[in-house]
Amino acid sequence: MNRIQRIASFCKGSKVVCDIGCDHAYTLVYAIKNFGVEKGIAADIAQGPLLNAKKTIKEYHLEEQIKTILSDGFDAISNDEFDTAILSGMGGILICDILKRALPKLKEKRLIIEANNDTYRIREFLCSNGFYISKEDALYDHNKYYEILVFAKGHKDYSTLDFLYGPFLRREQPEAFLKYYHKKKKLLTSILPHIKSEEEKKDKLKLIAEIQIILKE
Repeated sequence: MNRIQRIASFCKGSKVVCDIGCDHAYTLVYAIKNFGVEKGIAADIAQGPLLNAKKTIKEYHLEEQIKTILSDGFDAISNDEFDTAILSGMGGILICDILKRALPKLKEKRLIIEANNDTYRIREFLCSNGFYISKEDALYDHNKYYEILVFAKGHKDYSTLDFLYGPFLRREQPEAFLKYYHKKKKLLTSILPHIKSEEEKKDKLKLIAEIQIILKE
C-alpha cells in the first residue's frame, strides 16, 4: 500500500473528508472508491492544484461527490461541512500554522496528518490543544520515509520520546520505522568522528543514545 492509499485507509468510517492542499485529489478518490467515504472537499490555496484535482475528479466521474474550493487552509470552509480532515505533503511548521488558525473548526474532527518534517511539532501542538494520538503508521514509498498520524478529540499524557518518535510507532515498531532509525543511527555514527564542534558532537551523541533506546539496543 503506497502513501496515498494508506492515508485514504485512515478515512474509513468518515462521511465527508476535507483534503487541505489536495494536489491531484487522488487521496479523496481512493477514500471514496475503497473506504466508504461519501463525499470529499478538495481544497487548495492555488488554482493550479485545483485544476489538477478537477481533472482527476472528472476522470473518475466523482463530480457529484467531490467539490473543489479555493481556500487558504480552512479559511473558506465551514466547520459543519466535514468530519475528517487530511493535511499531507507539507512541512510540519506550515501544518501547525494552518491548524492553529482553524482550531475552533477542528475540535470535533478526526485529523489525518502526514508532514514532510517536524512531525514532533504537530504531536506537541495538537496534544496541547484538545487532541490525542489515536493511530500512527510508517511506510516507505518510492524510497522515501513517511509517518502518518491520526488525531481525535480527547486527552492522553505523553512523554518527550512519544512526541519525538510517536507513541504507537516506538512501541509497535513497524518495519519502515525500524529501517529508518537503523539507517539514521548508522549515518550519525559514521559522521561522528568528523565533527569538530564539541557541542555538536554532544548533540549527536544524545540523539544516537535516544535512537538506541527506541530501538531497544
